[in-house]
Amino acid sequence: MKTLIIKLGALGDVVRTTALLHALEGEITWVTRGEALPLLPRQRLAAALDITQTADLRRQRFDLVLCLDDDREAAALASEVDSGTKIGTYLSPAGELRYTDSAAPWFDLGLISRLGKAEADRRKMANERPYQEFLFAMLGRKFSGEEYCIDLAGHRMRQKSGALRVGLDDRAGPRWPMKRWPGYRELAGLLAADGCQVSFFQQRPTLADFIGDIVACDLVVCGDTLTLHLALALGVRTIALFVCTSPAEIHGYGRLTKVASPLWKDYPYRREYSPEPGAAITAAKVHEQLLRLDLMAI
Repeated sequence: MKTLIIKLGALGDVVRTTALLHALEGEITWVTRGEALPLLPRQRLAAALDITQTADLRRQRFDLVLCLDDDREAAALASEVDSGTKIGTYLSPAGELRYTDSAAPWFDLGLISRLGKAEADRRKMANERPYQEFLFAMLGRKFSGEEYCIDLAGHRMRQKSGALRVGLDDRAGPRWPMKRWPGYRELAGLLAADGCQVSFFQQRPTLADFIGDIVACDLVVCGDTLTLHLALALGVRTIALFVCTSPAEIHGYGRLTKVASPLWKDYPYRREYSPEPGAAITAAKVHEQLLRLDLMAI
């Protein structure tokens, strides 16, 4: 079995897609963007390629091509590669961005939904299934909690001793400014009063450095961002704040506490910043959720 996975998108999306590797056998090639390559588990892949370095793929034949982006560049590659089966997005002969029926339950909820924006938005708001369930269903498989599969070479979990170490991430990319919850500084003060060692994550030279910062923590508090997915992949207990995105789409693997704004459905996936949904999550509420955790088990 020879499989080509095409998944570009945000780094967090790449991380959560790696759960699929548990459902595939044989020789797997993964195409992504260069910044995501350090995350991919090279020991599980025949090749990991930057999207700009894929000319040779057009001279190969794959049993399965799985394209999981609503991105024209990704879909064009999926259309050009010879394969027995294609699942996901592709370009029609007329150059239209389309997706296969096998992938419809997921892409029907998105920006390229063939059902129209109103129905896609309605389904997105009503959805209660995590992303991985959709992925596994595309292959005719049932998702049973299979973990993320990223490159963790050289990283060992911290052995808990002394004060609880809590890492806070108040950052979000420019595409999703709504994910920046305004209560982190107040929460930091509450945690410090509890005797916790509190630190804020910062931009690091490499992903490996950032992963090292996460594994040094006993608990992470963050938004629906790359930090959330890396913490889950690393087995670090996490509290995640959902300000404008669906909490249902994230599978927590038994170590995630979700705190969703009561207003998130009023601002779903909005790109322009508005303070109201973030302000609806108080620092006291997040602090209360932390106190409910079995801190000795973290």
